[in-house]
Amino acid sequence: MSNIEAILDYGSKNLRLSVFDKGSKNLYFSKVEVNNALENESLEIALNKIIKDAEKHLSIHLVDINVLYDTSKYNFIELSIKKTFDQPTSIKLQYESLLEEANFIVSENNFKNKIIHTIVNNIVVDGDKELEAISENMKNNSLILEIKFICLNKSLINEISNKFKKNNLKILNLYCTSYLKTIFYNKNLETRNNNLFLDIGFDRTTALFFNNSKFQFFNCIPVGGNSITKDISKVLKLSNNYSEDLKINFNSKQKNHSSYENFSDNTNLSKEILKNNISIDLVKQIIEARIDEIIELAVIQNNYFKKINNFEKLNIIFIGNGSKVLSYNVNLDSKKTFSKLIFFNENESTICDAGIHYHKSAERLQMQARKRPKKTGFFEYFFNLFSK
Repeated sequence: MSNIEAILDYGSKNLRLSVFDKGSKNLYFSKVEVNNALENESLEIALNKIIKDAEKHLSIHLVDINVLYDTSKYNFIELSIKKTFDQPTSIKLQYESLLEEANFIVSENNFKNKIIHTIVNNIVVDGDKELEAISENMKNNSLILEIKFICLNKSLINEISNKFKKNNLKILNLYCTSYLKTIFYNKNLETRNNNLFLDIGFDRTTALFFNNSKFQFFNCIPVGGNSITKDISKVLKLSNNYSEDLKINFNSKQKNHSSYENFSDNTNLSKEILKNNISIDLVKQIIEARIDEIIELAVIQNNYFKKINNFEKLNIIFIGNGSKVLSYNVNLDSKKTFSKLIFFNENESTICDAGIHYHKSAERLQMQARKRPKKTGFFEYFFNLFSK
């Protein structure tokens, strides 16, 4: 239907679907858990179920869908591009032209990847004047665009698209979930400066940095909440299922008990805990050790963060299902590196809300309106590139 927008968060462990009307009112929300995140078949079964349930509830047939997707395989590219003019020139059209040129350069030099997000971080005219926006009649002698690109391998995109085609669905747009969530959440925080979001997912963690409300940096590592489960399993010699249950219930149980003796949510799990004499303190140490390692790999070891951390400590904001095992009394070795540790209250439907917010944003609409870069000839391309 043309009067609705479907947003699907396509995660490794959970699928979340929201259907909005054209005014962005949420008409429907549902969540389906993937039984075995390592099996493609389970993902496809979950996808089929969540779509069929929505169609039945809304009495509609879903065809077009906007997909939110996270993976450690995203690439982050930064580019600064400049153009100078012989005389003051209206830069409204020059801005669009320079943006197209930047996209062309990135696309041609990263032909295996597709640009998912193009973020203009700074607009500088006449050498040193920074602009928030370009007015219609503005004339200047030079224009610099500082741009961030989030890209994803084309073969992976095709693989995802084929899974949706099997369910007679067409992906209209593919967005990076972590990026969408953080620009949405950052607007709702008391301070928008020096905010480092750490989005801990099932099998990856993404670090995203904002300063002066602007998105500055992006880094992904293939380590997430499932690594914590495996650590618990290995150290305590438990199955993955028992270890996952221990992890999920850790935060609520540690507030009231020094051990899991009164754990009654699951009879079999309770027996296993009593048999192994497991204490909260030991589980806490395992979880904190792995979170410290995730922060070390995603943030502290990165040269970008080493440089900025020499000037001012950052606020670290934990989001994602993998971060829900943490509590306010967490004792991380890396805690001293940051100004504040913030645990963002992220609910299931908020992720899709972030998706529709971005889908309606000026940044996304600008990307949609832009024409694809034309395949210029070799000499024409270099003439345009170096022309003044």
